Amino acid sequence: MLLSNLQVLEAVDEGVLQVIISEIEKRTDVEFYVRDFVLRAPSLVDALSSNSSSGTRRMLQTNVGQNYTLNDPAINTTWWFHKINVTGAWRLLGLNNSDLRQQTSDVIVAVTDSGALVNHTDLVGSWWENPDELDGDLSDNDNNTFIDDVYGACFSTRQCSPTYLGNNVSRCGIGRDTISWNGITDRVSHGTKIAGLIGANPNDGVGIAGVAPNLRQMILKVTDESFDPFNPPYAYSDVVRAVDYGYGKGARIFSMSFGNDARNSMTQFNKPSLDAAASAYRTLFRKYNNALFVAAAGNEWTSLENWRGANYTYSPCMVDTPNTLCVGGTNSEDKIFYLFAGNRDQGTNYGATTVDMGAPGAAIWTTDIAWNGYYNNVYGTSFSAPITAAVAGLVLAALGGQGRATSATPLQIKNILMTTGDDLPSLQGMYRSSRRINAGNAVAAALTLARTNRTTVRMARTIESVNSTVAMQAWEFTWYSGVQNDGSFDPIASAWNLFDVTVRNEARSDFRAWRYQSNALGVATALMRVDTPGFYSIQARTRDFALTQWQLTVGEVVINTWNVLNATTATIDLIFPQRGYYNITLRTYTNPTGIVSLWWTTPSSGTWAQPTIFWTIHEDGPSTRHYDPNPAPKPALWHVVWNESSVFTDFQFNRGYFMANSQPRQFRDWQTTVADFSFPTGTDLRNALYGTGGAPSNNRTVVYGYARANLRAMNFSTGLSFRLQGPHTRLLIDGQNIFDFMSVQQLQTVTPCVNLRSGVTHEIFLFFAARVNSSNPVGITWAPCTGTAVSGGNSGAYSSFSSNLATNFFYAPTSTTGLPRGFRCDAWPGSQSIITVGTTPPLGTPPTLTWMYPRDCPNSIKVGSECKMATRMGELFPSITWPVWHVRCYTYWSGSLSNGTSRALNLIGAAFQHQAGVRIYDQPGDGISFTNFAPYRTRFAANVYQLYVIEWVAYGQLWNLVAQQTIWDGTFDTSKATAVLTTNPNTMILPPASLGAFRWSNPTTA
Repeated sequence: MLLSNLQVLEAVDEGVLQVIISEIEKRTDVEFYVRDFVLRAPSLVDALSSNSSSGTRRMLQTNVGQNYTLNDPAINTTWWFHKINVTGAWRLLGLNNSDLRQQTSDVIVAVTDSGALVNHTDLVGSWWENPDELDGDLSDNDNNTFIDDVYGACFSTRQCSPTYLGNNVSRCGIGRDTISWNGITDRVSHGTKIAGLIGANPNDGVGIAGVAPNLRQMILKVTDESFDPFNPPYAYSDVVRAVDYGYGKGARIFSMSFGNDARNSMTQFNKPSLDAAASAYRTLFRKYNNALFVAAAGNEWTSLENWRGANYTYSPCMVDTPNTLCVGGTNSEDKIFYLFAGNRDQGTNYGATTVDMGAPGAAIWTTDIAWNGYYNNVYGTSFSAPITAAVAGLVLAALGGQGRATSATPLQIKNILMTTGDDLPSLQGMYRSSRRINAGNAVAAALTLARTNRTTVRMARTIESVNSTVAMQAWEFTWYSGVQNDGSFDPIASAWNLFDVTVRNEARSDFRAWRYQSNALGVATALMRVDTPGFYSIQARTRDFALTQWQLTVGEVVINTWNVLNATTATIDLIFPQRGYYNITLRTYTNPTGIVSLWWTTPSSGTWAQPTIFWTIHEDGPSTRHYDPNPAPKPALWHVVWNESSVFTDFQFNRGYFMANSQPRQFRDWQTTVADFSFPTGTDLRNALYGTGGAPSNNRTVVYGYARANLRAMNFSTGLSFRLQGPHTRLLIDGQNIFDFMSVQQLQTVTPCVNLRSGVTHEIFLFFAARVNSSNPVGITWAPCTGTAVSGGNSGAYSSFSSNLATNFFYAPTSTTGLPRGFRCDAWPGSQSIITVGTTPPLGTPPTLTWMYPRDCPNSIKVGSECKMATRMGELFPSITWPVWHVRCYTYWSGSLSNGTSRALNLIGAAFQHQAGVRIYDQPGDGISFTNFAPYRTRFAANVYQLYVIEWVAYGQLWNLVAQQTIWDGTFDTSKATAVLTTNPNTMILPPASLGAFRWSNPTTA
């Protein structure tokens, strides 16, 4: 039988091959399929074998047998070359092993820098050659002003910049021998070093190998050494002309290793010029939107988040266009590049929203000028950028070359580079993508896109790795106020201000009926659960939304190449390579009638549908950061903290109310404890808060605040639905926003099913605003779900869960007889030179010093049998001379701070206090300024005490001599005995385990 319908299918990697097989298996017209394999001599089995039992898989046919053995002497010490998988990219692109310099694409990488040593042995042959110019004939053959611009041109220096009188731009071409008559060369070596990383000749027996020897690099000299022969400037006017020249000659990848001094230039004096530079580069990059501009992040070991937060732009790295890629540095250990040299910190600049990704930038061996011996070891993001630009060139070659570049191409390349790099924990929070570039992965993704017209998206995590404390089918919305002005979807831009965070409890991807309907940027995020990897397609069906008003990101890939079917419908084809969870984000400029509805086809169904596969997953447990000694038994109670108001309209659909009041320490008027937080009427709520017959002050009728409790560790065999009652409520569990509810007509709502982890405690915050003179109910109850179905909102299925509470930061002993009274205090020495808040060790850490008040109270601060909280360490431990003190005192207290004011008097150092796990006091390191949030009216049930923690860090020798820690109670008048917080045996108790002897360990040297 003839196999007339035989087809050979090739995949770029195993993941794509599995996707192809899964598609073949669905077809009914395929008689059989076989994975390809090869037979080899036994001596080659170990080197070429596959994990598959059916033999090795085929890659590109041109790659069969391609093993690159390089004879460049420095290649084995060039650590970064193999780490970023350069030869993996070469194999996929089919570079000729016998001539790796053979040009295989029309892609040009333009280097806008200090020029290059064109006759360097390791660089000859790597240069772009102007096809319209004859080398050495001293003529301008292509009529572009420049004579013999065969490799590029110079746009700076007194001779070549039109800003100088007497310039002669025609003599500014760069070719093989132009230096002999125009003197233009690389005089500072920067550009030559960059050139080696991009295109140094492999297998030539000398030096190193560049990333992209099959491409060509264009020399665009933009430095003027006449100003500074060691660190010459890069004038914008010269850069503009250089980019215009390079783009006109076909360059679509530009390497830019220059910028301001990030450490010192962010000043008010410099701001006008910095803003002008940002605007100029933004205009330039938008004009040439078919090109990708790869910029260095800089080397001042400075957070560019600080620049952004102060509304400064570090150009060109931070220029906010889709075709800008900012690159930071990494070292041989795959960590962020840092070193201490020249008596100061040096290293890559960084920023979680400002620097896109990392690339090698430390101990980079590369080409150099003759003065430096032709090779050198260099450091800096100046070299991270060209390595990345070279990989970007390989990606563009895989996509079909610069001739196929459109305005969508730069963002495609950027997406590929940022999503295919190696994900490094050390870069989390330092770079936007937390990835270090991987050339092989990037080229594989580009080839997949070129051959299938499908973009491969990046999995966030495996399903098995998720260990959620809270999970529900929902989207989280983050809201920013502002006005759309340039189509940018960057919420960190200065034009936008965060004002609210909400949840839409929706398992599908259908967006309408916006919470905020004007002058708002909404960012919706979820995790998409993919159980079947393979080919997926999205169809976006919109109403009253142009493509410039919304943006979708799937699996870290910004979708910018929609197939637009008509004004309201567009599609995109994707590959989900693995089973797992994928991040998905929708950004929208909302309007009242706008709709974005995302429909999907999946490997199991070719029919457009809206699958219920979107989740919000939270993995953090309840807070333990405030040193709860965790005595038993934990009481089953709700801790309620609230303020009063006269009008309810302040809370009725108030934009951002919940966000503005989401911090528990905002509430400082009243606190109490209740057994249950479910009240049939506002009157019942009032009686619970103020006592029977009590009422808010000054005839106020509105209370707003929070009720907090902890669920005890228990087994949850099913999901839970919570019923929220009241006109204005928001529920958080373990810090995860679960539901919010605002209505003046509807009395209650129920949440979708929420899955809670078994065997651990969960912290519940219910924020509320309610009328105490209303007949409407206020509170929270729960019911088990049946599968994914919730119980009816008005049925009797919902009940109190207060018997399942064990609330942290509270102590409710059955008897207080014999318990220690007052404060337990501990101290530890420190050595850091920078004082930070929250550095005292966790409870259980053996202290160096221990004392108790009032038992160990010095005579100078005794008040009868009690003790003022005015600690002077010199009186307790006169021989100790620690440079840094870490001190913590705590008690369980049922009292209040008079007038709601608590202040710590402390010399150089930081002080902070907590009540019931909530920070109520901040005093930074200046020892003077402070912020206080202490509730000043307390009404607790009998034998209920809250944890009160006082902690501080003190720095300097004065602390050992005269400084003291004083806790003021309601006044700054130190002449009054009541001015300083004083121990009280009736309101301050401690669990038995807190009793400690007055002790120290080697006090003179500890």
